[in-house]
Amino acid sequence: MSAQEFWGPFEEQITSFEGLVEIIERTMEKAVAHGIQFAWRGQVDASWALHSSLYRRICLTNAATAKEGDLFKQESQILTELHRWGLHNPPLHGRLSVLHQLAMLQHYGAPTRLIDITFNAWVAVWFAVEKKWSNGQVVHEDKDARLFAIDVTDRLINENQAYRGWEDELSRPWKPDVFDFREWTTSFFAWKPPAIDARIFAQNGGFLLGGVPASLRPNGNRFQFPKSPQNQDGWWGIEDGRKACCLAVRPHAFDPLHGGVQTGALYTFRIGAEAKAPIRDRLEKMFGYKHSTIYPDYTGFSSFGTPHLKSY
Repeated sequence: MSAQEFWGPFEEQITSFEGLVEIIERTMEKAVAHGIQFAWRGQVDASWALHSSLYRRICLTNAATAKEGDLFKQESQILTELHRWGLHNPPLHGRLSVLHQLAMLQHYGAPTRLIDITFNAWVAVWFAVEKKWSNGQVVHEDKDARLFAIDVTDRLINENQAYRGWEDELSRPWKPDVFDFREWTTSFFAWKPPAIDARIFAQNGGFLLGGVPASLRPNGNRFQFPKSPQNQDGWWGIEDGRKACCLAVRPHAFDPLHGGVQTGALYTFRIGAEAKAPIRDRLEKMFGYKHSTIYPDYTGFSSFGTPHLKSY
């Protein structure tokens, strides 16, 4: 089962800047009408799964889909090594909470369970149509892109009394002996960190996190990935679902024919490859979005400052 098979039945097509504006306006109408907070994510290739870097690398290493136990074990080893290096306690910041440790690791390209999001729809669009290079050559420009809008209204730990303390914890609050693993693996969470660096500020950035999807919820009900907006089409097996999505989020049709959910939705939009360059041009002219403003740091310059030069 491919990620395209997973997302395809739910996606809306976008073929122009005007179509994109219409989609974002309609999404915001839903947000205003129902008091929804959306987070957004853009991916330059619509065929990619919604996976964290740690999940993806474990799957590649083991040549199999990973379970939460695999992720938790590798995460433990990474955090232990980070402490051995003394990076959990930088001199200018003091001891970092575990979430801030993971955020810093994510920033510098180490594998974590965090998935980058933004709370600005237009920034997410820029990520979806971003110009990418590899060894001096433009890549992914001929691929359709994907845009996600995720309802994080009751999942944002900053605004949920039950989870607000996670931001300051010095150890992982999702340990099995601390937190109900059935809830951890059948739901997801979002975090909007403080602007600890220029990039998070520029991107209005945040993160999704949660356990690798499992089946059984704390109330005994099952978590399942639907195959389409029609219930009669059935459900993906949990192993198949993990191939496309490493969080317990369920896609929904953006415009269901007969009502449908108003909250707790994940919507996905497919941006045609031919629309990438025109949309990118509009974003630069409207908002000044380009690599130097989205990645305003030395790490960003090292990645995008000299893209025409070959690296190998």
